[in-house]
Amino acid sequence: MIEAVRVQPSGRLRWHRAWVVLGGLIMGWTLWMALTPDPGITLVFPYGDKLLHAITFTCLMGWWGNVYRDRGPRMWAALGCLAFGVLIECAQWLDPPRDADAFDVLADGIGVVIALGLLRTPLARVLARVEAFSVHRRRR
Repeated sequence: MIEAVRVQPSGRLRWHRAWVVLGGLIMGWTLWMALTPDPGITLVFPYGDKLLHAITFTCLMGWWGNVYRDRGPRMWAALGCLAFGVLIECAQWLDPPRDADAFDVLADGIGVVIALGLLRTPLARVLARVEAFSVHRRRR
């Protein structure tokens, strides 16, 4: 019989540091992919690159929105994600094989806004559910 796993709606996660470190590694990988001359990921249709930016930043903000579940910290995470997008474009501007594009930052911002909308659903509690499930499994 499956028992309900209790998830706190907000507050600090039990494995907060681990989630932050993993999020930092994800952002590092994203930066590496953004600065690699040919990362091997392309969407071959008009504006595929912009869609890839929006999806990436939806995922990044979704991650940080799960780590920082209270409103204030979540808004700072959103600003941090946008700043990260600007940083990527500045780094690409300095890297000759790549080029900066203001529309990439716009796509990043759209991704962040989409994630903020999705974080009003049960998707906002994915990491909390992982923690609750793990604790529940250990108690058995």
